[in-house]
Amino acid sequence: MNKFSAIFCLLILLIPISGWANSEESDIGFWKSEDCKKVSEAAGFFIYTSGELLKTADKERRAGNEKESEKSYAAALFFSELSENAAKNFEAFCKK
Repeated sequence: MNKFSAIFCLLILLIPISGWANSEESDIGFWKSEDCKKVSEAAGFFIYTSGELLKTADKERRAGNEKESEKSYAAALFFSELSENAAKNFEAFCKK
């Protein structure tokens, strides 16, 4: 048997094995639907809260309460980042 035949036979044997391995790994790392729904709802809640805090910060700034306004802006940023993290988790673990 020449080298080409040996390599060809080896490839023929490895192709079904690699297909079987990929089918087993296709669901690894994905979360249950109900968990994904909770993460999605959390992302929505966090971004809504961030928006409300921005409104509050704007009202406080207009009223001259700079320190309170800064606190509200910081809290809005915090909730915005929480929303981003939840969305990234959803994308990584829930999209199939």
